[in-house]
Amino acid sequence: MFGGIGSRLIVSNTASRDSKALTSSDITTKCTKILSELDRCINCKDKTIDSSILHDNVPQTFATEDLRRELEAELDRLLLQQLLMEEKLIESSLVETQGRISTPSDQPTTCTIDEEACSACNSSPCQWRPSYDTAVLTKRKRELNRECILAAQKSKEGNTKAIKSIIARSVLNGGDIHFNPSELLKELTDELKEIGSKLKLCKVDEELHKTFASTSESVTVRSIHEFETTVKRDDAIVALEREHNRHTAKIVATETIDDILEWMLEGWYFGERDTKMKTSSLSSADEPCFDQRGSLMEKASDVQLSSNANAMRAANAKEDAAESLNSMETNMRYGLFCLLFMYFRALHLVRREMATWGGSNDLITLAPKPTSISEERQKMIQEEKNVEFRRARMDYVMEKARVGEERKRARIERERLEKWDTKMKLSNQRLATTVQRVYRGHLGRKVAKMRSFQLQRAHSANILMNACATAIERVWRGYCGRMDAKYLRKEMAEFLFAIREEEANDEAEYLMQRRMW
Repeated sequence: MFGGIGSRLIVSNTASRDSKALTSSDITTKCTKILSELDRCINCKDKTIDSSILHDNVPQTFATEDLRRELEAELDRLLLQQLLMEEKLIESSLVETQGRISTPSDQPTTCTIDEEACSACNSSPCQWRPSYDTAVLTKRKRELNRECILAAQKSKEGNTKAIKSIIARSVLNGGDIHFNPSELLKELTDELKEIGSKLKLCKVDEELHKTFASTSESVTVRSIHEFETTVKRDDAIVALEREHNRHTAKIVATETIDDILEWMLEGWYFGERDTKMKTSSLSSADEPCFDQRGSLMEKASDVQLSSNANAMRAANAKEDAAESLNSMETNMRYGLFCLLFMYFRALHLVRREMATWGGSNDLITLAPKPTSISEERQKMIQEEKNVEFRRARMDYVMEKARVGEERKRARIERERLEKWDTKMKLSNQRLATTVQRVYRGHLGRKVAKMRSFQLQRAHSANILMNACATAIERVWRGYCGRMDAKYLRKEMAEFLFAIREEEANDEAEYLMQRRMW
């Protein structure tokens, strides 16, 4: 079908067509599998069926009707994707063919396959660059984190009313280096949030560019939720564009407001204005009255009114102090402006009258007229003065920076020595604890061994005494038993002898009586 066109394609288009054909063959294979599974599902008479075609060869049980609908939808999607790929292939072939025909025949064109070409920006190599310098932002973020930790420690201590810092953005813009700990912490936290938004914008922009350049059906997104999530390419593009627009709008709004405030501050838009409204004075006391016994509510209301009055007086005092300070600052600014204006005006008048009072243009002067300096020479002199001025300013700034570096180095050395002292104290404490533990263990084992020896000796003595007592008791009981047996045998013999003697006497009496009868 495309034989005539394919014979005139260049090498890069041929390679692209081969890759597309491979993708198309994969889609055809998958469509064949889905079609065979769909036929099996249509011929199935059960309510449920087992299938693994939709979940990467993982068998699962589905309802037959639901599986049939899902297979039909998947088959339609794959066929539509194959048609779109073929249309893109035809369009790219036609474009390359037209470009080939439009070139002169005497200028041969040779193209090679560029593996580093980016389809998102249509360039080779990819021309994408981050919106911000991530290395500078990361370094600034580390500095702000260290300064936040120090400010939080000073804020927790509570005894520090002011803290010095040269890291804050207001100091870098020419502001004061002394801050309230809470205000410094808030300023550093706001700048950290802004830097975090910029870094996340760079990550989202990079992933969005890679997603546009990707040709796969699903991509892995990490910059939105800070963990990897695999979604479809179109859904990923929508989510990344929404996140990109959100961060861009936030950063642009913040920078615009900062620029407006800076411009208004330089133009003295934030001046002090006197109000025409009159405020009631709360410093006057109430008129004296007789003491009366009132209810608890009346007493509580009096206490509350007194407390509110004290609070209002304190607030008015603070407002008056702030108003006086602002008025003084405005007056000082205006005075400095007037002095500066008068200085420049006097300088201008002196320069204008220098020639008149110098007498160089007088007719009676005998001094030779000074030679005129060319404009180029004046520019060179002015450039030399500018260079000298810049050198002086640079030396002044470097001296300031050197003082700051020395202070920083001294602070780092002091912190290092403090850490070393703390480490040595902990090491000595652990060593002393170990020595005490070993010595106490030695004493405990020694006492336990001595106590065990004493217990064994007492146990042996007890066993010996029990054995002796048992032997003595056994001998004594044997002797007593033998004596009792001897006495018993003697008594038994006497008893038997007495019985026999009595029987003999009875028998003799019986015989004598019988003889008498």
